[in-house]
Amino acid sequence: MKNTIVNFCNYYYGSKVYKELFFHLNAINFNTYSIVATKSADVVTENFDLKVQTYGCLNLLSRLFYSYKIYRISRLIDCQLPLSEIKFIHAHTLYSDGIVAFLFSRKINKELIITIRTTDVALGFKFYFHYKWLAKKALAYANKIVFVAPAHKVKFQQYFGHCYDNKIIVIPNGIDKFYLENKLTSAVHKNKNHVALYVGTVNKNKNLKASIIAFFNVSVNSDDEFRVVGGTYKEYVDIYGELPVNLIHRVNFLGKLSKEQVLEQMRASTLFIMVSHSETFGLVYIEAISQCLPIVYTLGQGVDGYFNDGEFGYRADSNDIDSISHAISRTTSDFPHGLGPFVENPANNFSWESIATIYKEQVYK
Repeated sequence: MKNTIVNFCNYYYGSKVYKELFFHLNAINFNTYSIVATKSADVVTENFDLKVQTYGCLNLLSRLFYSYKIYRISRLIDCQLPLSEIKFIHAHTLYSDGIVAFLFSRKINKELIITIRTTDVALGFKFYFHYKWLAKKALAYANKIVFVAPAHKVKFQQYFGHCYDNKIIVIPNGIDKFYLENKLTSAVHKNKNHVALYVGTVNKNKNLKASIIAFFNVSVNSDDEFRVVGGTYKEYVDIYGELPVNLIHRVNFLGKLSKEQVLEQMRASTLFIMVSHSETFGLVYIEAISQCLPIVYTLGQGVDGYFNDGEFGYRADSNDIDSISHAISRTTSDFPHGLGPFVENPANNFSWESIATIYKEQVYK
């Protein structure tokens, strides 16, 4: 008989990460059933043949009053599965999902897993400190505490101490199989100038202005270029204001592109730069590595800690333009011809198949 995992996952519709994980767990003899609290129950999502129960129960009061949010979600939960089929309860954040999942798992006497994400570290620790006592009860009850980013584990231990260390495990997210199916073992670009690439939404957290300024601070070639995939110049201006006149013609906003077009841009670039202020994981870093594109990433966020600084690029302090410039300079100096050659591209370690197997062998056991 398949073991059933009941996921509490209020951010389910905001990221494909959850659908990918649940889909690949189903493929290795698990059943997944997800409980999602949203503002509206009428949410359209891709059909992965996953069982999802959506409760349109969030409103302004639940946003302003955390205890009311817990009460409202807990009161509405009506899991349709026989309790005998349920093996694990998995909360995919501590504060948004974890307390309700804790109460539910205690009620039905099932094992609890809690994942800690950026929203917990960046917002929960800061704004829900008065619920720390309740979070500690949930963590004490949990069988496993999962971190997507090694840096979040460090911040968690600074906040809660080391009393939960025997429950902790760090497991990355997986990347889209498209990039693994088209991975390289050595770079293919023939550029004499530097082409910096950013792929993602244009918002304040992504710190794009600092990345652009830092890149051109160390640029020595007038043909060097910064390309932005995923947003428009208008979106940039709305957040950061106009680019300096001398840089406007050197920054190319390409808008939203298909995966095939993003792949082409990665192969035509010399380095990838994304120094966000906060990042749960940052799949695009691994996607860049799959194309042998060296990366400049954020100190203490996302992929920092999964590999040594300097192994595939360099990390930088998102609040220090000089730090970003230094990381860019070191990356272009140490990887003039891109990453590799590799016998096997290290991005292979981030397939969803391998991630699901880690969960099976080390979490859901």
